Amino acid sequence: MRRTRKGWRLWLILLVAAAAVTAVSCATKPAPVVTPEPEPTPEPAAAPEVPKPDKEYKAAKDLRATVTEFGLDRYDAESFKAAEASFADGEGNFGKDNAKSKAAFEEAIAGYQKVLDGGFPALVAERQAAADDAKAIADMLKAQVAVKRDYAAALDNYNQAVKANQAKDYAKSVGLFDKAEAGFTAAADKARELKAQAENSMDEVQAQLSDAEQKADEAEKVKEEGGL
Repeated sequence: MRRTRKGWRLWLILLVAAAAVTAVSCATKPAPVVTPEPEPTPEPAAAPEVPKPDKEYKAAKDLRATVTEFGLDRYDAESFKAAEASFADGEGNFGKDNAKSKAAFEEAIAGYQKVLDGGFPALVAERQAAADDAKAIADMLKAQVAVKRDYAAALDNYNQAVKANQAKDYAKSVGLFDKAEAGFTAAADKARELKAQAENSMDEVQAQLSDAEQKADEAEKVKEEGGL
């Protein structure tokens, strides 16, 4: 009977111990891992719209007009041709691919400016040489004395043209040298005409003097013959 009780007691102790181990094992079981849902990927932002290159378009057109007006493309035909191609590309993409259009107009501006930088000084030198030639003819004909006002006006335009060239205002310089050339030419023509008139007058006076001398000689001869 004692063994039976001891056996039950031992069995009960073992049962309680097993229950305790099971409880502890359940209590320390790790919590399940929860995977967070991925955040939604934002849509890529749309590229900002490139505005029309109106400023570059106008600048290119203005430079192109100046080159054409003064015929400066003859001084650098290759650069002008390249600028023309870029200008056409800029116009073709204007309002369609404004970024490309802007880049093309900027290339055209650089090309036209190169033509202007090289062509204008050469053109001014040509026009100044023409004015110098006209001035030399006027000086030879003493126009500064014969037609003083006309000569002075031409000389004033010439001096202003030199100053404009020094200030790199080439368009103004070209115009003033042209006016100076025209002024010196007109002054020379007037001086030549006045000289011709003066020479004709002198010839007439000389002829009158000769005629008077001849008549005086004839009169003297008649007088002498009558006396005889």
